[in-house]
Amino acid sequence: MDSINKDILEQYETLQPTYLKIEEIVLKELNDTVSNLNIMVNSVESRIKSLDSLKGKLDLKGYKYQSIYDITDIFAARIVTFYMDDVDKYAAFIESSFDIDWENSIDKRKQHTVDQFGYSSLHYICRIPKEMYYDKNNEDINNIRFEIQLRSTLQHCWASIDHDIGYKRDIDIPKEYYRSFNRLAGLLEIVDEEFCKLKNEIYEYRRKVKQIVKTGTKLEDVELNGDSFNEYISNTGFNELNKRIATINSMEIEQQSLSSFLFVFKSFGFKTLKDLDQFVMNYSDLAYEFAVRQFAGKDVGIITTVTGPLTLCVVYILSKNLGESFVKILLDTIYGKIKVNEKIAKKLTNIGMSMGIVKQSDDNEE
Repeated sequence: MDSINKDILEQYETLQPTYLKIEEIVLKELNDTVSNLNIMVNSVESRIKSLDSLKGKLDLKGYKYQSIYDITDIFAARIVTFYMDDVDKYAAFIESSFDIDWENSIDKRKQHTVDQFGYSSLHYICRIPKEMYYDKNNEDINNIRFEIQLRSTLQHCWASIDHDIGYKRDIDIPKEYYRSFNRLAGLLEIVDEEFCKLKNEIYEYRRKVKQIVKTGTKLEDVELNGDSFNEYISNTGFNELNKRIATINSMEIEQQSLSSFLFVFKSFGFKTLKDLDQFVMNYSDLAYEFAVRQFAGKDVGIITTVTGPLTLCVVYILSKNLGESFVKILLDTIYGKIKVNEKIAKKLTNIGMSMGIVKQSDDNEE
């Protein structure tokens, strides 16, 4: 190893605290960006090249460097997105936040010819701008260049496999292996594009559902599923009924998950949001009357968001003369199979009988 490379290793040892500070600053900036953009990512990661790794690099390419400032990947960070189109969204942030060395940055996605597939990643060579961080006692923080990579999860998968196998395009390898590499790389590229397309179609579907629920029109065109149900309950849903029930004793309303009700409503045969909305309209008055019998004059100061839809379901079951056993099944579905459900089911059924919703027969004659 020549004297220049030895000097580089000495510089590396001296600059270790600076590289650690750069890592701290960059990771904070990247993680803050992930939070602010509100786009989920697979990972935000970084590494500082070890002394042994740097020695290995200098053994192979030491002739290229005059000082440690010429080496741009001693510190490197990486954002791995779930979808390929999110890479460009984060790229826009990188370009606006860091000082970019455009001459040495590279978009490997654009290097492939029409008949080539393989490693694709966006590599920026950056510096920390003084507006982001400045320490007059350590100006190297703003002078040292480092690398930020952006790639999708499947691009990252390919890069990891490529690196593990040690495949290099400038090495002549048997044609059957070369062909296999290209086939697999092309397949991953197609899958990456299809996942991206699927994500965008789902987002568009959710946008349309949100608009339909907001306007209350064409609810019959929306299938009752997890997305549409969540949108329904986050807009109007059972809010009005819960508020109405809460007035019985000036009760407070606590939030509780309604996810279990999707299964219940599907078991009722509801197929669209229109079915669900019509159910709410048809049974809300009866459910309120039932709640009056249940809560009026009782020492109850709190109900939950489950109260409204649960009461709707109870009066629906009882009005169909399905009886106490079905009320218990409902309670088991919402609260889990606990012993007290049997007692509560009997009590709720008795209220229904007293209102004339269900006849005295059914479960009581068994």
